[in-house]
Amino acid sequence: MKKKLALILAMAMVFAMLAACGGGGQPSGSGDQAGGGAPATQPAGDQGGDTQAPPAGDGKVYTLRVHQHDPEDSATGRFLNAWAAQVEEASGGRIDIDVKHGGTLGGPRDTVDMVLNGSVEIGWGLQSFFDGVFPKTEAVMLPLLDLQSAEQASNVMWHLYADTDYLKDEYADYHVLLLHANCQSPIASKGKNIQTVADMAGQNVRGNAGPPTAFIGDLGAAAVGVPIGDLYQAVDNGTIDSVITDWHAIYSFKLYELFNYYVDENIGVSTYFMLMNQDAYNNLPADLQQILDDYSGEKALEICGSFWDDIEAEVRQTIATEYPDAQIYKLSDAERANLESVAQTTINNWIAKTEDGQAIYDKVLELIEQYPA
Repeated sequence: MKKKLALILAMAMVFAMLAACGGGGQPSGSGDQAGGGAPATQPAGDQGGDTQAPPAGDGKVYTLRVHQHDPEDSATGRFLNAWAAQVEEASGGRIDIDVKHGGTLGGPRDTVDMVLNGSVEIGWGLQSFFDGVFPKTEAVMLPLLDLQSAEQASNVMWHLYADTDYLKDEYADYHVLLLHANCQSPIASKGKNIQTVADMAGQNVRGNAGPPTAFIGDLGAAAVGVPIGDLYQAVDNGTIDSVITDWHAIYSFKLYELFNYYVDENIGVSTYFMLMNQDAYNNLPADLQQILDDYSGEKALEICGSFWDDIEAEVRQTIATEYPDAQIYKLSDAERANLESVAQTTINNWIAKTEDGQAIYDKVLELIEQYPA
């Protein structure tokens, strides 16, 4: 009898231990969380930390806000809308991309901080608006590189980042979706018919920070900083004599209504970024991370396609048909040579002040050959 009682007591103890260990609950790590998983965004802090992605197929819809400052009908707006639609479709609706056009969430110079602090999940903008932050990226912005289209320039920009280590440190705090570039820039003026390099001397000229600003100084002109949204008024009231900006900006901000003269010498391109808050990326389920990866880089370049080149063709046509007195012209061979000499000065100075400057410049020239227009 005593043996039976001892056996019964021992079995009772075993069952009690199993119950205490949670043997009747959900398996550990099943990811079957109330509320459908982790939130899409947490406050940015340790970039790329130990945050584990929620489980794939958690059923939650993740909203990703995109901040960009150009109008919706710009090449930027057209590209981001097309990209968003394809990502949403690929995710089966589990990613909701809310593109905020026209700087409705902040200014062009707020974009980097907004991405880093998690105010938005994704930001699109220009590296040149953040002087000194992306110094090696400036290589693609050097004057008079033989870039013939936005598609070519975008391939050069992306592969300089993806195929080398030169730019990696500049983007270490972000999840990089795309780096690309726009169409070429003329020297545009409302009242100055520029026929020689000497005609630039003493002018107030608006250009982006970095190599464009240095080039303006090397031309003997004064570089004047004007936010893109204020540029129309600055040209109209004569604060700015000439502008070095791309055909896309001339279209997007209707500057063609003001300019009468365009020195069509492919002065240079502007580079763009499309960056994501690293924590926001980490907090997505693994399968949605993979979809974003699939639609980054080369696929995003494919979606970019010819948007910027189409805009250039469109604004040229608008000028030709609606502003027939405006002149789009080339410099003489002699003055083109003078312009190239000034550009080489700008390039040499950039190389001298930039870590790995010569190697990066040489790589850009190699990529231009590798990805012809």
